[in-house]
Amino acid sequence: MKITLDEETIENIVNYVKSHPDEIKELIKIVGEEAIAVLMERKILEQGAKLYRAIEREINYTYAKEK
Repeated sequence: MKITLDEETIENIVNYVKSHPDEIKELIKIVGEEAIAVLMERKILEQGAKLYRAIEREINYTYAKEK
């Protein structure tokens, strides 16, 4: 399926969407899953960075205390 605004009128696009709801639902599902995957990846990376900094601070504090 190739839809571009240059080649199709909005009315044609709307008609296509109305007549192919299963295809549109699948497309939205795929895009939604990919968006969630990207957001979750970023969130996991941010949490990993926070954990790394906390561990590093604790190691530095313990090492400085032992000196």
